[in-house]
Amino acid sequence: MRKIYITCITALFFACTCMADNVVTFEEFEVNTDGYQNDFGEDGYFESGGFTFYCNYFPEWSYWSGFAVSNRTETSFASLTPDQFNCCVGHGANGSEKYCVAYPQGELIEVDAVGGQEISGMYVTNEAWVVDAILNGDGMTPGAFTTGDYLILKIIGNHADDTSDIIEFYLADYRSENEADHYYVNDWQWVDLSALGKVESLTFRMESSRNNDWGMTTPGYFCIDDFNGIAPSAENSVATFEEIALEADSYYNGAGVEGESIIDGWGSQVTKSYFTSGDYRFTTIYNPSYGSWSGFSVSNTTSSTYSDWSTDQYNNCIGHGYGGTGNFAVVYPSTLGETVEPISGPKVVSGMYVTNSAWNVYAYTVSDGMTPGSFTTGDWCKLTITGTHADGTTATVDTYLADYRSTNEADHYYLNDWQWVDLTPLGEVTQITFTISSSRNNDWGMTTPGYFCMDNLGGEPDGTTNIQRTSSTATSVEVARYTIDGKAISAPQRGINIVRMSDGTIFKEVVR
Repeated sequence: MRKIYITCITALFFACTCMADNVVTFEEFEVNTDGYQNDFGEDGYFESGGFTFYCNYFPEWSYWSGFAVSNRTETSFASLTPDQFNCCVGHGANGSEKYCVAYPQGELIEVDAVGGQEISGMYVTNEAWVVDAILNGDGMTPGAFTTGDYLILKIIGNHADDTSDIIEFYLADYRSENEADHYYVNDWQWVDLSALGKVESLTFRMESSRNNDWGMTTPGYFCIDDFNGIAPSAENSVATFEEIALEADSYYNGAGVEGESIIDGWGSQVTKSYFTSGDYRFTTIYNPSYGSWSGFSVSNTTSSTYSDWSTDQYNNCIGHGYGGTGNFAVVYPSTLGETVEPISGPKVVSGMYVTNSAWNVYAYTVSDGMTPGSFTTGDWCKLTITGTHADGTTATVDTYLADYRSTNEADHYYLNDWQWVDLTPLGEVTQITFTISSSRNNDWGMTTPGYFCMDNLGGEPDGTTNIQRTSSTATSVEVARYTIDGKAISAPQRGINIVRMSDGTIFKEVVR
């Protein structure tokens, strides 16, 4: 038996809506509202898309094993029935209603085609009871998962010649000595099964670090959807944040989301959770005691002004996402390990669009509340983007959110629209972190609000720039020149240059 290893992190993918002819979505099964189906009669199986899913049901013992279909929306666990049929997401992959809950005790998924077939893959996530065990203890082994713990799903492809291959997928991985690397799958994750080749059936095994004399104590469940579906494509790898469901003029900041409980630098108990968009996972830290957050939030607020911290910290200075879209990310980096991580593994990230938060613009143009007055000559606010490589080395890219350093007031500017920042100089990265610094500080640190807004991470630039100048002169001559990421340069530089004229006009110049 050959092993094929898959290393993954918690992730949510939204694949293209097209599906293969024999994809199993589980949507055709009749299930009561917020219910489940685990009794498939005397035959003990159900069929869909050219595959047979086997299930055992023993009503006298209220026991089942194998595969069940659920549409339950509850994401927590309180009692065995019905909560063993809850996934940790509350819906199927790609926002669908139904999904499959698997409790494998030797049951298999059989390929109906003669000679078998290659299976593209499937979406996988954790069942709610499993997440409860990871975070709180499994009832037989006290306490949450700690360093050294893990939960593995082993997917075994059985071939016509009686050989088999195996793919190992971690549903939870706390093996690293570095706690920042600990994770459990808390959303739908695509698992590529094509490496198994042509198979006649699949069987499943689960293994955990938590065991006693009778076997594994971690609940042995997992959830699947879109079996033999379409893998996430490159066009879905851009983090647009549009797949994050928000009510009108609202935001997501991690409130009410189950996650890892950690202690922050001030001794407060906070919740570390994740959300995903495109091929990227984003960390959010939420403090329920104060209703505060750090890291990454998602907003669709349309106001572009600032007057109140509690709501207006989620406003950008434009009132929409890049290209007029609804959603965008608001970033408030701290020192608690908030990162962006490519889900598919180390990669060169093309770049992203950034702009100022409404609160930052208020600070530049009016006052930051602690340092009186607007920005003047010598002031600046800078975003530093750090990429970490697989070998632990780092590279940085700087871009100015506001730059008043020049003695020539005509050169003063702040970003007041979406600006592309090229991240390719970071090289191939395993994670990205952000730091904001400013000329405005006091004894306790930076007084300029430490926010910026992001959209289309991993996308492509449109070749335009949006640099807001604070003044202009009467004659039309070149007064400033910038790279595409907003850095001031004193002479033409190869590539795309942004030229600012003294009459306020800005144009793009390609220097070869």
